[in-house]
Amino acid sequence: MFETRSTLALLCAGLLVSGGAVGAAGGQSAEQVTLTVTVVDSDGESLGGIDLTASWDTEGGGSIDETTRSNGQVLIDVPAGADVTITVDDDQYVRNEPFVAENATTERVDVPVTVAGTAEIEVVDADGRVDNATVRLSRSGTTVMDARTNASGAATSQMIEQGTYALSVWTDGYLRNRTRLTVDGDVTRRVEIRRASRLVTFSVTDDHFAEPRAIENAQITVAGNTVTTLSNGEATIRLPVNSNYEVEITKAGYETVTQSLTIRESAVQRNVSIQRTDAISIESDQTQVVVGQSVRVTVTDEYGSAVENASVSVGGEAVGQTDGSGEIAVPVDDTGEVEIEAASDDLSATTTVEGIDPNADDETETTDSTATATATEQTTTEPTSLTGPGFTGLGALLAGLVALALLARRQ
Repeated sequence: MFETRSTLALLCAGLLVSGGAVGAAGGQSAEQVTLTVTVVDSDGESLGGIDLTASWDTEGGGSIDETTRSNGQVLIDVPAGADVTITVDDDQYVRNEPFVAENATTERVDVPVTVAGTAEIEVVDADGRVDNATVRLSRSGTTVMDARTNASGAATSQMIEQGTYALSVWTDGYLRNRTRLTVDGDVTRRVEIRRASRLVTFSVTDDHFAEPRAIENAQITVAGNTVTTLSNGEATIRLPVNSNYEVEITKAGYETVTQSLTIRESAVQRNVSIQRTDAISIESDQTQVVVGQSVRVTVTDEYGSAVENASVSVGGEAVGQTDGSGEIAVPVDDTGEVEIEAASDDLSATTTVEGIDPNADDETETTDSTATATATEQTTTEPTSLTGPGFTGLGALLAGLVALALLARRQ
C-alpha cells in the first residue's frame, strides 16, 4: 500500500514538472528590440504630435500606432531583425513614401517629413476642358499622382510633399504635354494639350517561303477604317497618337490575323506575316476515261506542294493513298460522272471524271442506221394530179384549148 502511494506521488510530481516546463516554453516570444523614432522637419527640427504607424511582416506580422511626444520621439518595440515600415498620418506634414528601418536593432532613427501641399490640374484643348485625361506627377522616380480628369477636366492630388515635380498630361489622340510644377502649398495649374496623328505603314508578307513574299490586296482594318495593300504588300494609314488599337488583316484564302497596336508620338512601321488557310486540292490528268482503265490524280496542299499519304476513294470506297509525289492511279469502273475524293487529316477535296464505254457508242450508231433505212423504205412519193376522175393529162390539156377558142369567137 505504501509503495503504491509513493508511486502515485512520483507520477503526479512528474506531470506537474512537465506541465510547468511546457507552460514556460509556450510563454516565450521572439526577441524584441526598441526603436527610438524621432520625426524631424526639413530643417532637422523635432516635431511632436505626429501620428505614426509602424508595421512589419516577420514573426507573423504586426503593427502599432504611436504619437510622437513633444520632443518628437516615440519608443516602438518590434521583432529583432524585422524590416519596419513607418508611415506618417498628419494634416500638416507628410512623406511621399513610407520610411523603412531595415533589420531592426535597438537603435535611434530619424524620420524626415515635409510640409504638405496639393496640386489641382485643369486640362484643356482648343475646344475647352478635356475629361478622362491622364495626369501624372513624379519626382526622383516616385509617382505621387496618377489620376484622370473628371467631367470638368480637373484632377487633384492628395497631400504631397512640397517641392518641384515633373508633370505629364495626355490622353488618347493628344500629344503628351510635359512640364514642371512647383508645389509650395495648394496650387492650381492649367495645361493645354493638342490633337495629333501619325503615319502607320503596314507591310504584309507570306512567311511560308524562305524569302517572305509580299501580299497584294490584303485588307487591313483598324479603328473602323480599311486599307488595301499594294503589289509591294504595303498600305498606309494615319492614326491618332497615344492610343491603342486592334488591327485585323484578312485576305481570301489566308488565315485572319489580329494584332494589338500602340501608337505613341512617332511614325510606325508594322510588319505582319500571314499564311494561307490549310487546304488540299485534287486534279486528274484526264476528264474522260474509258471504263476499265485508270486516271492519274494528284493531291496538293494550299501552296501546291504534294500531299503524301492522302487517302483516295471513289464512291465512298477506298482506292489507296498518294505516293511521295502526291499521285495515285484511280481505276474507273462505271460510265457517267465518277467522283474521286481525297482526304488528309481534317481536309478533303473532290474532282470528277466521266467514264466512257466505247462499245455503247457503236451499238447506238448501228441502231440509228437501221431505224433510218426502214423508215426510208416505207415512205413513197405520190405525184400530184391535175385531172379529175376519167381524165388523162393530155385530155385535160385539149379541153382547155377548146374552151379558150370558143371564148375568143364570141368576142
